[in-house]
Amino acid sequence: MQFRGLTLCLSTMLLSVSVSAAPMPNSIVVKDKAIVPILKTEVIRTVTGEKPIRHVEATIFEVSNQGKDIVAKEVVFDDDQAQFSEKQLGIPVIQKGGVIVPTSKIELNKTLKQDGKVISEVKTIDAEGMEYKQGQAPIHRTLKLDRVKTPESKETVSHAVFTEDGKTTRDVVVLEEEGTESFMMP
Repeated sequence: MQFRGLTLCLSTMLLSVSVSAAPMPNSIVVKDKAIVPILKTEVIRTVTGEKPIRHVEATIFEVSNQGKDIVAKEVVFDDDQAQFSEKQLGIPVIQKGGVIVPTSKIELNKTLKQDGKVISEVKTIDAEGMEYKQGQAPIHRTLKLDRVKTPESKETVSHAVFTEDGKTTRDVVVLEEEGTESFMMP
């Protein structure tokens, strides 16, 4: 019985958990914007006996504030397709703005320590909200984010899942190494 109590005590000392309850904003205003694809490059690498790897890089402009603000975004991903995409660059898309009203947010931070040294840090966020756009039905949005950081290897792995009305719209994994980022969209 003493051994079990000692083990529980040591386990509790090694793992420290903090929960924060920061105030949520009353609403988040999403402005109108246009998404304009600019450039897409595809490279297929093949090695005998292995699956092919298709590497895709795209540049996208996001234009907002009636053309006054332009942000260039680089999208990079790899998959196992053996042929080039039939899709051409899409036509510009105009996304009407709206208002997102946050309904809940739970943020959990865990730090795992051993001998006073941080082994890993885990951050989990579960957020929900309702998006309202003129002339459309309200949309229930959720975000689930898991981020694991290991100081020894200087890597951070993040996994984010976005849903609209219960259906997954984006599932993204990001691997960040000191000074670099890699995106993977399953």
